Amino acid sequence: MSNVHQFTSKDLILEKACDWISAIDRGLNDDEKEQFKLWMMQSTAHQDAVYELAHLWDELSVLNELSSLFPHRSTAPQKTNWVFSYSIAASLFAALMVCSYLLINLESGYSQELAKINYTKIYKTKVGEQATYVLPDGTIVQLNTNSLLEVAYSKGRRQLLLSKGEGRFNVAKDATRPFSVMAGDKSFTALGTVFNVQRNTSSDLELVVTEGKVMVTDPSVAVDANDFKAYQLANNSTQKIRKINANIVTSGEKIIIQKSITKPITQLSVDDVQRDLAWQNGMLIFNGEELSDALNEVSRYTSTRFELSSAELGSIKVAGVFKAGDVEGLLESLQTNFSIDHERLGEYVVSLKHHTES
Repeated sequence: MSNVHQFTSKDLILEKACDWISAIDRGLNDDEKEQFKLWMMQSTAHQDAVYELAHLWDELSVLNELSSLFPHRSTAPQKTNWVFSYSIAASLFAALMVCSYLLINLESGYSQELAKINYTKIYKTKVGEQATYVLPDGTIVQLNTNSLLEVAYSKGRRQLLLSKGEGRFNVAKDATRPFSVMAGDKSFTALGTVFNVQRNTSSDLELVVTEGKVMVTDPSVAVDANDFKAYQLANNSTQKIRKINANIVTSGEKIIIQKSITKPITQLSVDDVQRDLAWQNGMLIFNGEELSDALNEVSRYTSTRFELSSAELGSIKVAGVFKAGDVEGLLESLQTNFSIDHERLGEYVVSLKHHTES
């Protein structure tokens, strides 16, 4: 069977749609139902033709029914240049109800299953924005500020590309399709897990695993379903893991990649995990970080930039819990607890200096 799909004019599509509606009106046998389903799945234009007919007969309340059944599809009437034959009207009245029933089966059955297998989409957040998405397989993705994620599902693989920012991935289990997030020059393959990836630059990355295991490899390492099953039982001493220069990071562990060099895996305390992942609750937690590093983290969530009067000021150790993006709250805390004054040099620039400085 050829995989090449021929382009069909709108007139021909409409004519075929009308033929199917006439057939539905008289009643379809099982073979015809399967043929109709296949025709509908060949092109969104085929499905659009049915919706166009539904728009024509909105007095039948078909539009309201479709709107309630398919909330993600717009049912607003659109201008069309198609010319409908008056003879179509006689068959539409009863046929649209049956057609709607078949569309329910298509949307809830065929379309959803195809989306689980073949799915591509780009998700992104603005500076200061956070968002949560549910992918077709049930995986939950939470994106942090200023993030860009590309998702590409196929029959044998679930591949994601984190071009910038940070994301939390609660991965739906599927032993037949590995789940991999590529970020910079590393790939993170989930072995049935919940994990967090932060991309600072293409060569500076952080991984925190809160459930299950994640395998860290170079992006060139392809993991198929058979390998995936073996890796689920592996650890860092497994010969196969060492052969591909991979690292297995388990729940409660963190790994940092700096300038493309993978640092040793570290075990995190509960407080460490809460601090690293506080952004998921819209908060930032500092516990002895230098002020310069803390301000760099704050800057991820706002357009405001900070200027320090001296390197000594930047080395002050700070601690506290702050709402992400709350610049005024941060400045007030610095002034109250650390005697650090601020001056706005513009809408997005704040100068900081110690209170004793002239």
